[in-house]
Amino acid sequence: MEVVIVGHGLAGAILSHTLIQKGISVCVLEANKAHAASKVSAGLINPLIGPKLNIPHDFAECMEENLRFFPEFEKVSGQSFLEPIDLLRVFTSFAQLEKWESISSPYQVDLLDEAKCRKLGVDCPYGLGKTSAWILNSEKFITYSRSVHTSKGNYIEKAFEPEEWVNHPVIFCEGFRVTQNRWFQFLPFAPAQGEVLTVQSPLRHHLSNGTWHLCDPKSATAKLGSSWKYDELDGGPDEKAKREIIQKLSFIPNIHGKKILEHNCGVRSGTRDRQPIIGRHPDNPNYYIFNGFGSRGCTTLVKSAREFVRFFIDDLPLPESKNLMRFIKG
Repeated sequence: MEVVIVGHGLAGAILSHTLIQKGISVCVLEANKAHAASKVSAGLINPLIGPKLNIPHDFAECMEENLRFFPEFEKVSGQSFLEPIDLLRVFTSFAQLEKWESISSPYQVDLLDEAKCRKLGVDCPYGLGKTSAWILNSEKFITYSRSVHTSKGNYIEKAFEPEEWVNHPVIFCEGFRVTQNRWFQFLPFAPAQGEVLTVQSPLRHHLSNGTWHLCDPKSATAKLGSSWKYDELDGGPDEKAKREIIQKLSFIPNIHGKKILEHNCGVRSGTRDRQPIIGRHPDNPNYYIFNGFGSRGCTTLVKSAREFVRFFIDDLPLPESKNLMRFIKG
């Protein structure tokens, strides 16, 4: 049985290799359409989400899966895909500082006061918390995955045509383009465009107050992001979003006025309830979906891929919070 994977962003790449690990043959179709989120993703995996610094309930499980999955490919390829980092979480209030101290113990590294922050070149009246985090180089993993599939003759650069794949199981992983998918466009997807800037930066630290500065010391540059826009998703980079990102990073005085080397955007395949949508089409048993991972895709995709493959191969139940059948009235 050959399974067709439609879309080779990070979701399609991870799912394709998870299927192969279980002995399933795959054929990957990639249409190379513009504004794919995976192509511009900074890959930050952060345990503390949003202004409330909440740790997602499944974060530890997701990281266990990631730390099993990616090293296998790093060993074979000689490349590094998943990098542990110290993320300096900038507090915007005493309440945030207290919340970080109370809940972040598995990921706490250090606590820096205002004076120490100034020595780093960061303006933080409430201090910052050094936190264990990771960066997943999604573009590098996608490139590696493509080379593996190409070497086996199962990577095709073309759009999906249903008449060419009759009687094949087909799994749609095409990101935000799912809103144009005639079999699954009824589902409540809520795609959002995000901007990522590459700038010259003297700081050799990864910082975030919700908006982030991820440094590359080798090139003295940093990636800055991200933003959220829910309309005009094919419009390309947005100047307003660029200004918002720079403004939100005002705690880094030296970043203002630095030359912007690149301004890229991608569209996340989010959903209205902020949970992925995976499973089998209710009327077409050969068609499946694996989509809707939004801004947490780098964190959750490996775990979700294993859940999907257990469902696909062994008919084990999917988590109710991810199963597309939650939207099908009985």
